[in-house]
Amino acid sequence: MKKRVRKAIGVLIAASLLAGSLTACGSSSNKKSSSGVKKENVGTLEVAWFPSSIKSALTTVAYDQGYFEEEGVTVNCDVLLSTADSLTALSTGKVDVVPVGITLQLQFMAEGQDLIFFGGSAQEGGAIITKPENSDQFAELSGWAGKKWASARSYTGDNIIRAKLREIGIVPEKDIEIDYLNDDTSIVQAVSKGQVDVGYITADGVQTAKNFGLDLGIKVGDIDPCYPCCRQTTTSKVVEEKHAELVAYQRGLIRAYKLILNDHDNAIDIMVRQTGQTEEYVTEALYGDYASRYNPDPAKNRVVDYAAYLIGEGIIKDADISGNVNTEIFREALDEILKEYPDDPDYLALKEFSDKYDV
Repeated sequence: MKKRVRKAIGVLIAASLLAGSLTACGSSSNKKSSSGVKKENVGTLEVAWFPSSIKSALTTVAYDQGYFEEEGVTVNCDVLLSTADSLTALSTGKVDVVPVGITLQLQFMAEGQDLIFFGGSAQEGGAIITKPENSDQFAELSGWAGKKWASARSYTGDNIIRAKLREIGIVPEKDIEIDYLNDDTSIVQAVSKGQVDVGYITADGVQTAKNFGLDLGIKVGDIDPCYPCCRQTTTSKVVEEKHAELVAYQRGLIRAYKLILNDHDNAIDIMVRQTGQTEEYVTEALYGDYASRYNPDPAKNRVVDYAAYLIGEGIIKDADISGNVNTEIFREALDEILKEYPDDPDYLALKEFSDKYDV
């Protein structure tokens, strides 16, 4: 049964349904105040909360550092068990924002459901793994024909790899035997035991693969740069009724983006404390060679590209989802940040990224 815990900023979330241990969602005892000037409050957003997730690092860091408060929006945390649960809560109006997931959202969008991407949480991330003695063979995708591959069908990188294999004439499930498993740990174990030849894992599983003595091969972001992973999702109703709140929320994410880029020690400390994960795990997931990049931009063009991959694989209906990506909220928030910090190189780089991928 889905359980929900709702607390306003500054109040301890009582339990982590995902991590199985107590976790703070911006608790007053741990929150570190920033030096920003607090803006007038424009309202409240209910945000789906995944306490142990690194993918929602932007939301977690912004919450922990009080950026949402300073930018003028109250964020309430709603602890949920899965992306599917969170999208159900979104569709019924119990939450306003879901900061994780992309593939399931695209499936629903293609079926005509009212879901809107208005920002990003993470992009790229993930690695190809194999035994050290097989690393040369799997250094290129061309070496995969006739082999056995382990992956999880829900993984974004899985769909990227399948599309890229098709581009070089290797047809998944025809030229490659695929063993679909539930999670990174299962994939790592299958490769380690020799049950499969090669595996794909997310950034969350990289440290486990290293612990098993496996080689990390292709970085999936190298074969498809800036591919989108988790997105910030809402509905057109929320966009219409809570536009100002979403803009303020995005300003908080943009500031969290800057902190993650520049203050590694602080970001690691925040995520260790908030997620309950180990420092080793968080460091690898935030800053490792195969880590996701935490970017609040919606990256509309890349989302449309990824949807095309899913259409090609028959995962979603052939539909135009470009209208389900709202870039105005992010650009409005970034423009407001740039008015305050017009020469900031990180914010200018974010604008350059948006100019490239949001047109």
